[in-house]
Amino acid sequence: MRTGVRENAATPGQWRDALARCALAALGLSMADAALADDMNLLSGGVLDLDAITVTASPGGEPAYGALSPTTIWTRGALEPLQADTVTEVLTLIPSVNTQTTPADAGTAVSVRGLQDFGRVNVLVDGARQNFQKSGHGANGTFFFDTEMLRAVDVTRGPTSGVNGGGAIGGVVSFSTLDADDVLQGGETVAASLKAKAESNPESILLHGEAAARLSDRADVAVAGTWRDAGDYTSGNGEEVVAAQDMLSGLAKARFTPDDDQEITLSALHYDSGFDSAFSEALTSRAMSDTFTLGYHWDPTASWADLTAKIYYTSTRQEQKADDGRTRFEIGTLGGDLHNTSRFVIGSMAHELTYGSDLFHDAVETRDPHGTSDDLTPSGDRLVYGAFIEDRIAVTERVELVGALRYDGYDLTGDNIANSGGRLSPKITLGYTPFTPVTVYATYAEAYRPPSLTETLIDGFHPPPVTAGRFLPNPDLKPEVARNIEAGVDFAFDGVVGPSDSLNVKLGVFHNRVEDYIEQVFEYFPIPGGYQYQNIAEATIQGFEFEARYDAERAFAGLSGQVMGGVDSRTGDQLTSVPPNRLTAIAGIRALDGDLEAGTRITFVGAKRDAEMLGLVGDPYQTVDLFATWKINPRTDASLYFANIFNEQYTQYPNGSPSPGINAKVSLTTRFGS
Repeated sequence: MRTGVRENAATPGQWRDALARCALAALGLSMADAALADDMNLLSGGVLDLDAITVTASPGGEPAYGALSPTTIWTRGALEPLQADTVTEVLTLIPSVNTQTTPADAGTAVSVRGLQDFGRVNVLVDGARQNFQKSGHGANGTFFFDTEMLRAVDVTRGPTSGVNGGGAIGGVVSFSTLDADDVLQGGETVAASLKAKAESNPESILLHGEAAARLSDRADVAVAGTWRDAGDYTSGNGEEVVAAQDMLSGLAKARFTPDDDQEITLSALHYDSGFDSAFSEALTSRAMSDTFTLGYHWDPTASWADLTAKIYYTSTRQEQKADDGRTRFEIGTLGGDLHNTSRFVIGSMAHELTYGSDLFHDAVETRDPHGTSDDLTPSGDRLVYGAFIEDRIAVTERVELVGALRYDGYDLTGDNIANSGGRLSPKITLGYTPFTPVTVYATYAEAYRPPSLTETLIDGFHPPPVTAGRFLPNPDLKPEVARNIEAGVDFAFDGVVGPSDSLNVKLGVFHNRVEDYIEQVFEYFPIPGGYQYQNIAEATIQGFEFEARYDAERAFAGLSGQVMGGVDSRTGDQLTSVPPNRLTAIAGIRALDGDLEAGTRITFVGAKRDAEMLGLVGDPYQTVDLFATWKINPRTDASLYFANIFNEQYTQYPNGSPSPGINAKVSLTTRFGS
């Protein structure tokens, strides 16, 4: 990708190097990482080519060293040996990221640094927000995604000031789907691949196919589809858990480059899953999600222009069918963003100035023949908008300064209730490189989350047979404001033991204080009382995160995890939303000139104190997995994965059902190309 810097302006070599360092940092690379990216790939790496719309430049499964932020990227090449069937299996590889799921529901809720639900974590698929939510005893904010479509997942923990940062007081989790470059190899113009996979627990079969064609030097297309049929599974002690699911998904994507400066992308993603209820044989559910995006990127040779624009529409529907009728939850999100980067030099300092805006509109509609769900997941409209400016400055060869401002506003209406607001949030980051392999940084950032439709408008009674009182609306609900302080250090060393090995380490600490934190509390008046969302708490969450990767060509190892805690500063009570401490280790070897790769993953999870208060399981546990991949020939790969080989009985916090016991997965992939 061009930097867009005019050659006649690049006279001093000092600022030229500094500007390059700024650009690489924006892409998630340090100077050393960029030079070594082709050689140092954990689990066969899966390095992504730079994409004009979604830029992901780091090898899979590694922190984005030198990014001056707690960012981690996993690519499909890195995940392939781990046979990740679910979003949970992907995201739990990343420090301070946790998920909440229900076996009899295909949706996944994402928690980052102990913050979850109602948009506290912005989840994106190809840049489109996934804002589905329905009230219940599980998570209040889930999304549906087929991991076979995954190209890369990029997670930034903590508040962000740029595009897609609106409302994300916990972080941003961005999934990108595969495109033609992931299917075509070398000079191929047409290619396809087929994958078949079987599992033992749950008993399941998966078929996945993808194809791509390069229509010309200026256009390519890609399509993919997945079918999966899975049954119930058993936990470590033999307990059967209802989790049967049938799933169909499809993807179509096209890319056009009218000239060397422009690129246009169109994509359509469909997900359809049916599953049974664990509570009633008469109740079945089906979730359907569609995501459409149109992206444009303009990167001329001029240093003042590097323009990206996107519009998207996401529709998520979940239907629950029973003998006495059908309940339907639906949300449609229409949104877009526009931002540009200008690069210039003032004196001896190189600037990378990014500025833009984004907005989205949520339209929620709930239909229930009994009227209960209409009240508890109320229909309504919410418009959220924002604008931002960020200046990344190479002060000297060793000092980098990032300053940003972001304004967020919202308007919410429904059931004769209206609410609105806005706020300006600052961010400042200072990075320092005392010597080339080491970078340290410190950040102060604020973020602003508007209340959701449900938090504001909920008004009704708990469905029978349970009598839990009334749920009351709150038209005066205020947004949450996060104030986050963090610091980190990156190490990137080469030739640690031998001439061709490398060691990369990223350490960080954070302290996030969320004012006017919204929780559901019981109000005694008006009699007989009821539950209401209120700005009752002040959440303070702090922790230590670490990621490390060692690669010596024939052997590799990785380590990641977190130590985290959180309290309600007003009461001193522990926050149940904060996940337990976790450590994940991956190690393996490569043989037969790299065609054979085998290893193990070990996960240690600590105890979660006070989990019993909500009836949750907070017991500590350890799991051991084994994996192996073999490239039989240039066109055929085989993979074998054994999960939880010691059949450990455990429940992932904060899920209510135990996780699967021992499970064997085997897959075979073959490809064709010309």
